[in-house]
Amino acid sequence: MKQSISILFLLVTTTFSFAQNKIDQDLEKCLSQRNSTAGQVSCVSSARDSWDKELNKSYLSLSQKLSKTGKSELVEAQRNWMKFRDSEFKLIDKYYFGVKKGTLFYVIAENKKLEIVKERALQLKEYDEQFDY
Repeated sequence: MKQSISILFLLVTTTFSFAQNKIDQDLEKCLSQRNSTAGQVSCVSSARDSWDKELNKSYLSLSQKLSKTGKSELVEAQRNWMKFRDSEFKLIDKYYFGVKKGTLFYVIAENKKLEIVKERALQLKEYDEQFDY
């Protein structure tokens, strides 16, 4: 079990090629302190919630900078992304809880969901930060 936790920790901490930030640092710290599957699921879920908050902040900031037409396009894009996210989360659940067996897959499934939210959060942050250039 110790080896699988170490592999998972490596998977979670090396999956992202982006610069480390507070959310990633907090996730690493949490994962290093919690060895149980439930504890690691909680760590990853908490990080996903934090990325969702960052996503919402960037979305609001960007929407305030866009023209009426641009804001409408952002709203449509975000709605489409949310549909994608929800569908992908269902697929992840079906695959990792239906096809795969073992408690480690709960952590892997949560990590896959985290990656989806983090990627969108970073994308919106990039749009928002580059808007003024």
